[in-house]
Amino acid sequence: MSDEEFENTDAGASKCEKVDSNRLKNGSLVMIKGNPCKVTEVSTAKPGKHGSAKVILKGRDILTAKTYECTYHAGDMVDAPITSREEYLCLSYDDTSLSLLNNKTGEMKDDVNFPEAEHLKQVGNDIKKICDAGEKECLVTVLDCMGTELAIEVREGAAN
Repeated sequence: MSDEEFENTDAGASKCEKVDSNRLKNGSLVMIKGNPCKVTEVSTAKPGKHGSAKVILKGRDILTAKTYECTYHAGDMVDAPITSREEYLCLSYDDTSLSLLNNKTGEMKDDVNFPEAEHLKQVGNDIKKICDAGEKECLVTVLDCMGTELAIEVREGAAN
């Protein structure tokens, strides 16, 4: 019997799944250089004297809007981020965070940052405009990706 001690850890849920690089097309989600990206351009290079066919991708980071480019071998299994979108009722906001209510469960959510990134400025402006007017519900769509939550869309709901 050995005196080795093993530590129990929780693996948790995976943040990525494997997808075939041949199946990627515009709009697909894929990890490029460690960043979750939406594919904006796909091209292929035929097999030649240097090996198998290649899949050349350009993508836009869904969290920061930066663009990235990479090349995979055709048929490679590559990582794709697992994302979810949920719509919440915005009850209030301040300079740093949103106070949201999940209409389905009735749970409060206060850990979503106010959208300040350059590519989300319009979303922040629309949240302010709808909430300050107070005439209609302010419905905010929150994207959950790689453990990060971002308010990515806003729309007016029913009249108050």
